[in-house]
Amino acid sequence: MEKILKSNVVDWYKALFKNSSEAIVIVEPKTCILLDANNKALDLLELSPDMLNIKTIPEFESIYNLFKNSKSVNIFTEQIFSIKENTLLNLEVNADLFEFEGRKIIQAFLRKQKDTDSLTEKLIQADKLVLLGQLSAGVAHEIRNPLAAVNLNLQLLARQFAEGTNEYNSIQTALQGVERISRIVEITLNFSKPSVPDIKKLDINSIILSSLDLVAAEIKKKEIQMDIKLDEKLPLLSADAKQIQQVLINLLTNATDAINGYGLIKIRTYLDESDYYHGKYLIISIEDNGLGISQDELSKIFNPFFTKKSNGTGLGLSISQRIVQQHKGRIDVISKKGKGTVFKVKLPIE
Repeated sequence: MEKILKSNVVDWYKALFKNSSEAIVIVEPKTCILLDANNKALDLLELSPDMLNIKTIPEFESIYNLFKNSKSVNIFTEQIFSIKENTLLNLEVNADLFEFEGRKIIQAFLRKQKDTDSLTEKLIQADKLVLLGQLSAGVAHEIRNPLAAVNLNLQLLARQFAEGTNEYNSIQTALQGVERISRIVEITLNFSKPSVPDIKKLDINSIILSSLDLVAAEIKKKEIQMDIKLDEKLPLLSADAKQIQQVLINLLTNATDAINGYGLIKIRTYLDESDYYHGKYLIISIEDNGLGISQDELSKIFNPFFTKKSNGTGLGLSISQRIVQQHKGRIDVISKKGKGTVFKVKLPIE
């Protein structure tokens, strides 16, 4: 082996590339021309070797746009590829952007989406979710009953003092706190109730704000600053409010967990009309300046039960991805180890 490597390094590594079990493509980002592809990738995309340096793959335009809009050099996303006329293939794309001889190059690993819908996994996930719903509903009920008594007694106590006095103002502050707790309990009860998908027109910004209420305590505990800019002119979205809220809570919880102590979470909503196939997308971007995700882990984060948390289940992102896919959308991830992570939920506007 040592003699082979020394005598013909280029041919050796070229053989490794061509015969890799992973589908690998090399793309020129500005023109989307396929510069090179190994055997696995050619089979996957149903291309012949003579198409190299000729075939354009327009789907890489949106991938390159993700690179341009971020500081990351590694991106994990899902993309629908047009293989032949009337034939579409949904692939996971793990892409790197780098320079070679003065020109920018995209190297991407392409994978068919894993079939994680086995009966065993469905039963395990369903059981965990039902148990979680039962526990949260029970806790919420236990809080709501004594909370009503506290609210009533505070109102009676307020009548004993004149408006404007220190005592009266303190009681009003306490009543505002009780009202906030009551609202959070109500949101929790609604969230935990099992239900079939209920697709309705909804305001995504209001769903984001109500989801923030449920994770506000942990955000405040870590002294995390929130930078929220929501487009008020967004069209209504056809979606299941509870399922979308579940996605947002998972992403916000992950962003909070990724930050050690003081940090920053940015939330944005906006409309994107640049998608190659689907037209208008409503984008929910959640960005943190936390620990980030390594390149090796980036392709695994949506796998069921994959987690780096000591107390995590590894189901949150898997379930979130499934929900978004059921809404005909996708989740893009941009991350750099030690620099933070951006999750972009892309939901189509009909």
